[in-house]
Amino acid sequence: MEPIDFSTKEMMIKLAGTCFWFWKTFYSFLDSCGIPSSLYLQIGKESGKYQVMRSLLGLLERKGKYALINDIARQLYNLTPIDDNINREIANKFLEEFRNKIGKSILQREINNIEEKKRISEQKRITEENRLYTDIISQLKNKFLSLLSSTDRQQRGYAIEKLFFNLLQVEEFEYKQPYKTSNGEQIDGYFKYDKFDYLVEIKWTEEPSSQADISIFDGKIRGKAQSTRGFFLSINGFSESSITKYSGDSPRIICMNGEDLLSILEERITFFDLMKFKADNLVRKGNIYMSYKKSLA
Repeated sequence: MEPIDFSTKEMMIKLAGTCFWFWKTFYSFLDSCGIPSSLYLQIGKESGKYQVMRSLLGLLERKGKYALINDIARQLYNLTPIDDNINREIANKFLEEFRNKIGKSILQREINNIEEKKRISEQKRITEENRLYTDIISQLKNKFLSLLSSTDRQQRGYAIEKLFFNLLQVEEFEYKQPYKTSNGEQIDGYFKYDKFDYLVEIKWTEEPSSQADISIFDGKIRGKAQSTRGFFLSINGFSESSITKYSGDSPRIICMNGEDLLSILEERITFFDLMKFKADNLVRKGNIYMSYKKSLA
């Protein structure tokens, strides 16, 4: 924050001696400006309010407390003298001169101050959100790594579903967890991305997901609205024949494997950006699976 110029400070000093009669009122004014009493009381009353203000401004400048000096100027700008015994005509005249001189700069300082507070608040919010995101992603990564050594296939399958929807939650996707349709069809959930609803299929089998697996899932999608696509997460990937079969001809499925998931959990890419990468490949190349890791090579 920039220091107040010399002439403005001289006007502030003049106002201190003109607008206040009682020391109690003057000290109360300084308190309202956020000035610690230990600062102004050390100056003493002997030389009068003019000199107290001059000494106080000098002390604040030496300490680099320009914000406090600006607070005094702002409070003087809004001041209405209340003490008896002062010459109100002169006090109001000096106040009017002071307001005319610094009115625009006071307004600009207020605007700058508000903008700076907003900037700091927004930066704190972003920093905190990033910290929380990193903490949660780290927990999900540890969970995933522990699942890799699990021998309980059924529990492992439930756990990876839960992990995936926790990932959607932390990245603030709109989603629904597993449900059944009115005709009893099991859906592993869905989420919204861009203008599409993505039905979810999650598998963790010992072998890569086969052409038959994708065919069953594709059938679920084809029975839904045109705005519906599929998202197939197969931890151990997909057979080459299944990728070839369902790529190219009006594809509506995006495929992701465990390697892709690990890239997200290691914070090399967000799920949102990975979806963009895969959706772009689906639209431009008709490819239902493109490895993120291989695309970097």
